[in-house]
Amino acid sequence: MSNHFLFIFYSILIVFSTIGFGCLFTAKINKNFQNLNLGYQGIIGFFFITFISIISSFVFKHDLIHNSILHLMGLFFFWKYQKIIKINHNNIKILFLIFILLFLGLYIYKSHDDFSYYHLTYALSLTENKFIFGVGNLGHGFRTFSSLFFFHSILFLPAVEFYLFNLGPFLILLFVNIALVLEINKKAKANELDYKYFFSLLVLAFVNIIFYRIGEHGTDRSAQILLFLVFMLFVEVLFIEKKTENKKKTIELIILLIIFSASIKALFVIYLGLIPYLIYKLGFKKIISINIKFYLILSISLSSIFMINFFNTGCLLYPAKETCSEKVIWHIPKQEVSIMNTHYEWWAKAGGGPNYKSKLKKKDYINNFNWISNWVDRHFVGKVTDTLLGIFTICLLVFILFYRIRDEQKKNKKNFDLKIVYFFICIFFVEWFLKHPSLRYGGFVLFGLIFFVALSNILSKYHYKKSKIIFVNFLILTIIFGVYNLRNIKRINKEINIYSYDVKNSPFFYVEKNESKIIHERNDFKIYAPIQSSCWALNTPCTNYINLTSKKKLNFNIIYRND
Repeated sequence: MSNHFLFIFYSILIVFSTIGFGCLFTAKINKNFQNLNLGYQGIIGFFFITFISIISSFVFKHDLIHNSILHLMGLFFFWKYQKIIKINHNNIKILFLIFILLFLGLYIYKSHDDFSYYHLTYALSLTENKFIFGVGNLGHGFRTFSSLFFFHSILFLPAVEFYLFNLGPFLILLFVNIALVLEINKKAKANELDYKYFFSLLVLAFVNIIFYRIGEHGTDRSAQILLFLVFMLFVEVLFIEKKTENKKKTIELIILLIIFSASIKALFVIYLGLIPYLIYKLGFKKIISINIKFYLILSISLSSIFMINFFNTGCLLYPAKETCSEKVIWHIPKQEVSIMNTHYEWWAKAGGGPNYKSKLKKKDYINNFNWISNWVDRHFVGKVTDTLLGIFTICLLVFILFYRIRDEQKKNKKNFDLKIVYFFICIFFVEWFLKHPSLRYGGFVLFGLIFFVALSNILSKYHYKKSKIIFVNFLILTIIFGVYNLRNIKRINKEINIYSYDVKNSPFFYVEKNESKIIHERNDFKIYAPIQSSCWALNTPCTNYINLTSKKKLNFNIIYRND
């Protein structure tokens, strides 16, 4: 039972530490965020502490001392600044309630498929070494930057060590849940069932029912969850009447969320395309009148996406070979970058998989829509259709329940012109479909947006019977969290039977116990390779590649190819 106690204790500690950094950010960096609810403070804190972890990795390894001090500081910031952002006891009760309702999702025994290869190893490397240049040479998984790995590295804590490296996606889900539930309940009690209320409700249902298995989140789903918030706030800025100062606050939050999602999954830098339009909508002078500290942190955070990519691979945005330089010693050759770019697109278009063999070469397969028929058979039918069925079921449930309690005598005359919203959705959808048409690479959020935006707009035009609103609101929330927990109970039972996990004694994820060998040694710096299988939690840096060497320059270790 001691493992369970440690698991719960550290999980709660990290929740409040993360919120504490959100409090610090709001109190000292951007006071416009003071009226944001507790969930948003958690998201902002997650962004800020991750930003700090990226910067500190160039100076310190994220060992037990570094991480313990960092989280103690977070708890101090929570205690010191909670009154400034008006955190009350009811908010804390909601936090603990939602934490309990989502807690079963934390029992992640079968981790993400890439966990053993680089998710665990990348984060673990940051705890054993300060930042290493050229880690892209360890394998293709190390070539794409994700801020989530830097966050996980600061979860290396006494007595549990790396066994909290799955907590990041759960925290994003938790904070988004808190933000949405607080917004939903506030509007339900005030009988303000507007666009934002319905969109929040639909997104809440989607991320808990469709994304119930946190072990599948990886970097892809976590970023998409944040993008749902981006579009909810985007619509609010465009079409809901607000004071200029409130619009400015919302736009600043949107920019932060886009940069945060792009830092988790660099693929989503495309959503930066929303920002120029938002600035135009509000007016450049009004948006930039100017919080230097806030925009400096955002600029550095955005730059870090390209900077870390370059320090890992020699490419500003891997695997775009046009952004690559072969002048740095740790570079990935452009020819290999081009091959991998083709491979990623081939995989996203359902070319990858054990049961598909094509006579076409990868380049021929991905061009001229030669991939369509296979994509339809292997990805659209089954995966996309199941997702669409889930979306349709959620929409139908919400529509029926609220349509039954509408007040037919009263109509909300507000009419939103959603053309500009769907214009952007269409642009992002076309780019997604042509280049990387896989649900994990942005498909979830795009399919969800297509239906949620329209339905929210329709339902927001009615007034509803006040006496029925609280009951229907409670009923839907009960269904959402009930389905989430039932699906996780089923998952846990299945995984116990298949993998013989001992859930009673250990809540932690599975780690294969491998042995390693040293493939390169220079002074006190070593590169390891697993004797069998993947690296898992072996000493780092660890790789299955063997033709590597290293040097030290300006007190940084650099890994490069020995050819």
